[in-house]
Amino acid sequence: LCIMAQKTTSSIHESLARVILPDGILDLFEVTNVEEEHTGILQETGLELRIIHIYLAERDLRGKEWHDLTPNGFTEAKCINDFPIRGHKVVLHVSRRRWLDHAGKSVILPHESLTAADTRYSKEFADILKKIFGYLPNTGPLSGAIL
Repeated sequence: LCIMAQKTTSSIHESLARVILPDGILDLFEVTNVEEEHTGILQETGLELRIIHIYLAERDLRGKEWHDLTPNGFTEAKCINDFPIRGHKVVLHVSRRRWLDHAGKSVILPHESLTAADTRYSKEFADILKKIFGYLPNTGPLSGAIL
């Protein structure tokens, strides 16, 4: 008999995210949900534009100096980046952990920014654009804060 372990939905979502997301992001966040949005909008190729929403929640990575904090849920998911992949759009939604200190004050621990300065591009995507164009585009289809 050959018994195969059936993958859970969450492990499938994590596998998908590992392929799509920048290296290291799943060290900081875990995938909580993946949703596919059908837009009904046809592109030049005749294929429908679909939007894949990936929801990430911050992992508990507190150092020893922060272990006196009490968990207090998560922030609302915030869109930090969206980018095209094979005619589709992937949108990242991130929730940060909230904590209460000993005085009952709400705290969100600092960590390295996930986006390039003054943009909503991931650092990795901004690096690719800089290599291609020599700068971050501010006109044309790659302009603006959303990619």
